[in-house]
Amino acid sequence: MKSLKISIATALLLSISACQQQHQSNTARQPIQSPALQQLSSADLLASYYPVEPGRSWTYSLEQRQNGEPKTKFRSMQMRAEALPNEGPVIQAVLRRSYPDSTIMPKPTLVRRYGDRVELSHYQETVVSAFGLEQDQSLSEGSDYRYVTVLKSPFDPGKPWEGRVFQGGTETIRVVGPESLETPAGRFETIKVEHHKQYANGKEDYLYYWYAPGVGMVKLYEELTFFYGKWIKFESTGVLSEWTKPQS
Repeated sequence: MKSLKISIATALLLSISACQQQHQSNTARQPIQSPALQQLSSADLLASYYPVEPGRSWTYSLEQRQNGEPKTKFRSMQMRAEALPNEGPVIQAVLRRSYPDSTIMPKPTLVRRYGDRVELSHYQETVVSAFGLEQDQSLSEGSDYRYVTVLKSPFDPGKPWEGRVFQGGTETIRVVGPESLETPAGRFETIKVEHHKQYANGKEDYLYYWYAPGVGMVKLYEELTFFYGKWIKFESTGVLSEWTKPQS
């Protein structure tokens, strides 16, 4: 009788294990894009998830926390795309951000979209002075101008690549997987991308971005850990509230 009980228990464990393996296998096979998107080329897929045609704009509702406590300074963020001359097959654009409830003006971002990836960097802006001379208004050349790849095709969940290289730490980026999101601007089927920043002092930050086809970024979550008399972790969350397409 004891032998029979052990056999039954063993059979149940094997059955549970098989069900778990089947569930994990089904999850792994879950497509990250719809069948229609799967038919797109790599370049067209990236263009859908990271559109930068001039005239596009996005508005996000923001909330911030400091060491877990609410501390919202910026309640909204606006972003718009501006055209730049393309370099051969490389699509270029400038993204300008602004905070309507603040006088802070972040530096614009340079976007370079290749056939297999999207890279970002600070935009080096040149203006003409009163004397007719061109003046570079950008920061000096350095780590701030290294490009970071924020999206890579194909969107293989869990496969990491190197992010920003900076003094005192490293960044690793990976696609987490598909996720459905409800926002004030509507419901979207997105891909979630993780940026993991690890510092030499043992601290770490996580940043997450959700991209929807035909729209672009529909949600963001960013952490920043710094020392100001004590260690402070600042968190910011933004969700898309409205967006516009380029005028045809």
